[in-house]
Amino acid sequence: MKAVYFKSGQAEWKFELDDEEHDLIIKNILEDEPDMEEMLNDSLEVIRDVSAMDESEMDEDDQIDQTVSVAFIWHYFNNVPPEKGGVDGDVALIENEDGDGVMVVAAKDVIEE
Repeated sequence: MKAVYFKSGQAEWKFELDDEEHDLIIKNILEDEPDMEEMLNDSLEVIRDVSAMDESEMDEDDQIDQTVSVAFIWHYFNNVPPEKGGVDGDVALIENEDGDGVMVVAAKDVIEE
């Protein structure tokens, strides 16, 4: 199971993804050879948008976007060297107070089981 946590102010969300689904999504993404930085920015925006929605407001496209974004964010930060912001394992995204950026840390460093 892969998880990406998102914290904005006092609110927190946990997005989980099965390992097999993650691997399939990443395989398909990498085959398209995307601009990784652009995809990261798009994925972070999706997570921000989805976290602001009530679950009843989400349609199928929102759920697909969320799933792809979680898979990509987890993959991206687990494949970036630690000195460049990479993590080992689940990812925690903590939105800054202005709401215009996020700090990325290993979830195990900030979230209790």
